[in-house]
Amino acid sequence: MMMKRPFLFPLLLVLCALALSWSLAVAQEPKPTPTVDRLAPPPTVPSPTQADDGAYLYWLNCQPCHGDVGQGLTDEWREQYPMEDQYCWNSGCHGKRPYEDGFTLPDTVPAIIGANSLSRFETAGQLYAYIRTRMPYEYPGALPDTEYLAIAAFLLRENALGSGIPLTEESVYAVRLRQAAATPTVQQTATPEAATSASTGAMSLVAVWGLAGSSVFLGVIWLWRRQTR
Repeated sequence: MMMKRPFLFPLLLVLCALALSWSLAVAQEPKPTPTVDRLAPPPTVPSPTQADDGAYLYWLNCQPCHGDVGQGLTDEWREQYPMEDQYCWNSGCHGKRPYEDGFTLPDTVPAIIGANSLSRFETAGQLYAYIRTRMPYEYPGALPDTEYLAIAAFLLRENALGSGIPLTEESVYAVRLRQAAATPTVQQTATPEAATSASTGAMSLVAVWGLAGSSVFLGVIWLWRRQTR
Protein backbone atom coordinates (compact mmCIF):
# COMPACT_ATOMS: atom_id res chain seq x y z
CA MET A 1 0.00 0.00 0.00
CA MET A 2 2.90 2.38 0.79
CA MET A 3 4.34 1.86 -2.73
CA LYS A 4 1.29 3.54 -4.34
CA ARG A 5 1.41 6.78 -2.35
CA PRO A 6 4.11 8.52 -4.43
CA PHE A 7 1.82 8.34 -7.49
CA LEU A 8 -1.07 10.17 -5.78
CA PHE A 9 0.50 13.62 -5.84
CA PRO A 10 1.43 13.71 -9.59
CA LEU A 11 -1.97 12.28 -10.50
CA LEU A 12 -3.85 14.98 -8.62
CA LEU A 13 -1.64 17.67 -10.14
CA VAL A 14 -2.50 16.42 -13.63
CA LEU A 15 -6.23 16.44 -12.78
CA CYS A 16 -6.00 20.02 -11.48
CA ALA A 17 -4.22 21.16 -14.63
CA LEU A 18 -6.82 19.51 -16.85
CA ALA A 19 -9.68 21.11 -14.90
CA LEU A 20 -8.16 24.59 -15.13
CA SER A 21 -7.41 24.18 -18.84
CA TRP A 22 -11.01 23.15 -19.52
CA SER A 23 -12.43 26.10 -17.58
CA LEU A 24 -10.22 28.58 -19.46
CA ALA A 25 -11.18 27.05 -22.80
CA VAL A 26 -14.89 27.35 -21.98
CA ALA A 27 -14.49 30.97 -20.85
CA GLN A 28 -12.70 31.93 -24.06
CA GLU A 29 -15.30 30.45 -26.42
CA PRO A 30 -16.68 33.26 -28.63
CA LYS A 31 -20.21 34.31 -27.78
CA PRO A 32 -22.65 34.78 -30.67
CA THR A 33 -23.26 38.43 -31.59
CA PRO A 34 -26.95 39.37 -31.25
CA THR A 35 -28.65 40.02 -34.56
CA VAL A 36 -30.00 43.56 -34.81
CA ASP A 37 -33.19 44.13 -36.81
CA ARG A 38 -32.45 47.47 -38.44
CA LEU A 39 -36.02 47.76 -39.73
CA ALA A 40 -37.56 47.40 -36.27
CA PRO A 41 -38.97 50.43 -34.42
CA PRO A 42 -36.82 52.04 -31.72
CA PRO A 43 -37.19 50.64 -28.20
CA THR A 44 -39.64 52.35 -25.90
CA VAL A 45 -38.53 54.11 -22.73
CA PRO A 46 -40.50 54.54 -19.46
CA SER A 47 -40.63 58.35 -19.61
CA PRO A 48 -40.06 59.39 -23.24
CA THR A 49 -38.79 62.84 -24.02
CA GLN A 50 -39.79 64.90 -27.03
CA ALA A 51 -36.73 63.53 -28.86
CA ASP A 52 -37.72 59.96 -27.92
CA ASP A 53 -41.14 60.54 -29.47
CA GLY A 54 -39.36 61.97 -32.48
CA ALA A 55 -37.29 58.79 -32.80
CA TYR A 56 -40.45 56.75 -33.31
CA LEU A 57 -41.91 59.31 -35.71
CA TYR A 58 -38.63 59.32 -37.64
CA TRP A 59 -38.80 55.52 -37.93
CA LEU A 60 -42.40 55.74 -39.13
CA ASN A 61 -42.09 58.60 -41.62
CA CYS A 62 -38.43 59.25 -42.45
CA GLN A 63 -36.36 56.10 -42.04
CA PRO A 64 -37.45 54.32 -45.26
CA CYS A 65 -35.66 56.98 -47.32
CA HIS A 66 -33.19 58.61 -44.92
CA GLY A 67 -31.85 55.41 -43.33
CA ASP A 68 -31.86 53.86 -39.88
CA VAL A 69 -29.02 56.13 -38.71
CA GLY A 70 -29.79 59.07 -40.98
CA GLN A 71 -27.22 58.04 -43.59
CA GLY A 72 -29.53 58.69 -46.54
CA LEU A 73 -30.71 56.30 -49.23
CA THR A 74 -27.43 54.44 -49.69
CA ASP A 75 -27.02 51.13 -51.52
CA GLU A 76 -26.14 49.49 -48.21
CA TRP A 77 -29.36 50.72 -46.63
CA ARG A 78 -31.53 49.60 -49.54
CA GLU A 79 -30.08 46.09 -49.16
CA GLN A 80 -31.79 45.83 -45.76
CA TYR A 81 -35.16 45.70 -47.49
CA PRO A 82 -36.71 42.71 -49.28
CA MET A 83 -35.48 42.34 -52.85
CA GLU A 84 -38.78 43.53 -54.33
CA ASP A 85 -38.46 46.83 -52.43
CA GLN A 86 -34.80 47.60 -53.20
CA TYR A 87 -35.36 49.13 -56.66
CA CYS A 88 -38.42 51.33 -56.28
CA TRP A 89 -37.45 53.38 -59.34
CA ASN A 90 -38.29 50.39 -61.54
CA SER A 91 -41.82 50.04 -60.17
CA GLY A 92 -44.97 51.69 -61.36
CA CYS A 93 -45.45 53.36 -57.99
CA HIS A 94 -42.18 55.30 -57.75
CA GLY A 95 -40.70 55.29 -61.25
CA LYS A 96 -40.53 58.09 -63.80
CA ARG A 97 -44.21 57.61 -64.65
CA PRO A 98 -45.91 56.61 -61.40
CA TYR A 99 -49.46 55.45 -61.03
CA GLU A 100 -52.17 57.95 -60.15
CA ASP A 101 -51.60 57.62 -56.38
CA GLY A 102 -47.83 57.07 -56.64
CA PHE A 103 -44.87 59.43 -56.71
CA THR A 104 -41.44 59.51 -58.29
CA LEU A 105 -38.72 58.69 -55.77
CA PRO A 106 -35.65 60.98 -55.96
CA ASP A 107 -32.44 59.44 -57.27
CA THR A 108 -30.57 60.57 -54.16
CA VAL A 109 -31.73 61.17 -50.61
CA PRO A 110 -29.24 63.10 -48.43
CA ALA A 111 -27.96 62.16 -45.01
CA ILE A 112 -29.56 64.08 -42.15
CA ILE A 113 -27.49 62.67 -39.28
CA GLY A 114 -23.74 63.05 -39.32
CA ALA A 115 -21.05 65.69 -39.59
CA ASN A 116 -22.33 68.85 -41.32
CA SER A 117 -25.52 67.11 -42.46
CA LEU A 118 -27.64 70.00 -41.15
CA SER A 119 -25.16 72.75 -42.02
CA ARG A 120 -27.68 74.45 -44.32
CA PHE A 121 -29.81 75.39 -41.30
CA GLU A 122 -28.75 78.15 -38.93
CA THR A 123 -31.52 77.56 -36.39
CA ALA A 124 -33.79 74.76 -35.32
CA GLY A 125 -36.64 76.91 -36.57
CA GLN A 126 -35.31 76.77 -40.11
CA LEU A 127 -35.05 72.97 -39.88
CA TYR A 128 -38.57 72.74 -38.46
CA ALA A 129 -40.02 75.02 -41.14
CA TYR A 130 -38.33 72.99 -43.89
CA ILE A 131 -39.52 69.55 -42.80
CA ARG A 132 -42.95 70.96 -41.92
CA THR A 133 -43.51 72.21 -45.48
CA ARG A 134 -41.48 69.66 -47.49
CA MET A 135 -41.76 66.33 -45.65
CA PRO A 136 -42.71 63.54 -45.84
CA TYR A 137 -41.69 63.64 -49.48
CA GLU A 138 -44.86 61.95 -50.70
CA TYR A 139 -47.25 63.88 -48.40
CA PRO A 140 -45.66 67.25 -47.46
CA GLY A 141 -47.17 68.91 -44.41
CA ALA A 142 -49.36 65.92 -43.55
CA LEU A 143 -48.20 65.58 -39.93
CA PRO A 144 -49.36 67.66 -36.94
CA ASP A 145 -47.02 70.46 -35.90
CA THR A 146 -46.25 68.68 -32.61
CA GLU A 147 -44.90 65.69 -34.55
CA TYR A 148 -42.70 67.87 -36.75
CA LEU A 149 -41.32 69.49 -33.60
CA ALA A 150 -40.61 66.04 -32.12
CA ILE A 151 -38.79 64.93 -35.28
CA ALA A 152 -36.75 68.14 -35.22
CA ALA A 153 -35.87 67.49 -31.56
CA PHE A 154 -34.75 63.96 -32.47
CA LEU A 155 -32.53 65.21 -35.30
CA LEU A 156 -30.95 67.81 -33.03
CA ARG A 157 -30.20 65.19 -30.40
CA GLU A 158 -28.66 62.74 -32.87
CA ASN A 159 -26.46 65.51 -34.27
CA ALA A 160 -25.51 66.82 -30.80
CA LEU A 161 -27.05 70.19 -31.60
CA GLY A 162 -29.18 72.48 -29.49
CA SER A 163 -29.53 72.44 -25.72
CA GLY A 164 -31.90 69.49 -25.40
CA ILE A 165 -34.84 71.56 -24.15
CA PRO A 166 -38.29 70.75 -25.57
CA LEU A 167 -39.10 72.64 -28.76
CA THR A 168 -42.26 74.70 -29.11
CA GLU A 169 -43.64 76.92 -31.84
CA GLU A 170 -42.22 79.88 -29.94
CA SER A 171 -38.83 78.54 -28.81
CA VAL A 172 -37.75 76.57 -31.87
CA TYR A 173 -36.64 79.65 -33.81
CA ALA A 174 -34.38 80.80 -30.97
CA VAL A 175 -32.33 77.59 -30.92
CA ARG A 176 -29.15 78.12 -32.93
CA LEU A 177 -27.43 75.08 -34.47
CA ARG A 178 -23.92 76.36 -34.95
CA GLN A 179 -23.13 76.62 -31.25
CA ALA A 180 -22.32 72.91 -30.90
CA ALA A 181 -20.21 70.51 -32.92
CA ALA A 182 -22.16 68.36 -35.33
CA THR A 183 -21.07 65.04 -33.86
CA PRO A 184 -23.63 62.27 -34.43
CA THR A 185 -24.59 59.77 -31.79
CA VAL A 186 -23.05 56.39 -32.69
CA GLN A 187 -25.68 53.58 -32.89
CA GLN A 188 -24.55 50.31 -31.32
CA THR A 189 -25.10 47.03 -33.34
CA ALA A 190 -25.01 44.93 -30.22
CA THR A 191 -26.87 45.11 -26.88
CA PRO A 192 -24.42 46.41 -24.19
CA GLU A 193 -26.25 44.50 -21.45
CA ALA A 194 -25.85 41.23 -23.34
CA ALA A 195 -22.13 41.79 -23.97
CA THR A 196 -21.50 42.77 -20.33
CA SER A 197 -23.47 39.77 -19.06
CA ALA A 198 -21.51 37.37 -21.26
CA SER A 199 -18.17 38.85 -20.16
CA THR A 200 -19.14 38.78 -16.48
CA GLY A 201 -20.32 35.17 -16.78
CA ALA A 202 -17.05 34.11 -18.37
CA MET A 203 -14.96 35.83 -15.70
CA SER A 204 -17.10 34.28 -12.95
CA LEU A 205 -16.56 30.82 -14.42
CA VAL A 206 -12.79 31.35 -14.52
CA ALA A 207 -12.80 32.61 -10.93
CA VAL A 208 -14.82 29.62 -9.66
CA TRP A 209 -12.64 27.09 -11.41
CA GLY A 210 -9.49 28.92 -10.34
CA LEU A 211 -10.63 28.86 -6.71
CA ALA A 212 -11.56 25.19 -6.96
CA GLY A 213 -8.23 24.33 -8.57
CA SER A 214 -6.31 26.23 -5.90
CA SER A 215 -8.24 24.45 -3.14
CA VAL A 216 -7.51 21.05 -4.65
CA PHE A 217 -3.85 21.93 -5.12
CA LEU A 218 -3.48 23.05 -1.50
CA GLY A 219 -5.29 19.91 -0.36
CA VAL A 220 -2.91 17.75 -2.35
CA ILE A 221 0.11 19.49 -0.81
CA TRP A 222 -1.34 18.97 2.65
CA LEU A 223 -2.00 15.25 2.02
CA TRP A 224 1.42 14.73 0.50
CA ARG A 225 3.22 16.37 3.40
CA ARG A 226 1.14 14.40 5.85
CA GLN A 227 1.93 11.12 4.11
CA THR A 228 5.66 11.82 3.89
CA ARG A 229 6.04 12.54 7.59
